[in-house]
Amino acid sequence: MSRTSSQASLAERCYASAHQALATGDALNAERLFALMAILLPQDERPWIGLASARERRADWRAAAGLYQVGSALAPRSAWCQLGRARALRRLGRNGEAERSLDQAEELAEDRTLLAAIAQERNVA
Repeated sequence: MSRTSSQASLAERCYASAHQALATGDALNAERLFALMAILLPQDERPWIGLASARERRADWRAAAGLYQVGSALAPRSAWCQLGRARALRRLGRNGEAERSLDQAEELAEDRTLLAAIAQERNVA
């Protein structure tokens, strides 16, 4: 097994375990596992979404917005990162920036589920 495939395999195990930790309310371990995944696969949107989601659960909107922004920078085609960033920015009262993030998410969206989530977030305002 090559180093790259073993890293990917470890990252996938981290991802599965992190989701399990979030599901059981163990946000601290979820964050640790998502952070390890981010080190292994920094250009994958999933660890950034996971890290930011864990921060959202703790109502740490500033950190969530920042993590979604990092995810958007490293995975520039991630509509989900843009959507999450918009949600966090809205909670911070930064509605103009949130709308711009929603516009970017909409431009990147490739499926109806994501477009519906974007529309729902727009209706929250």
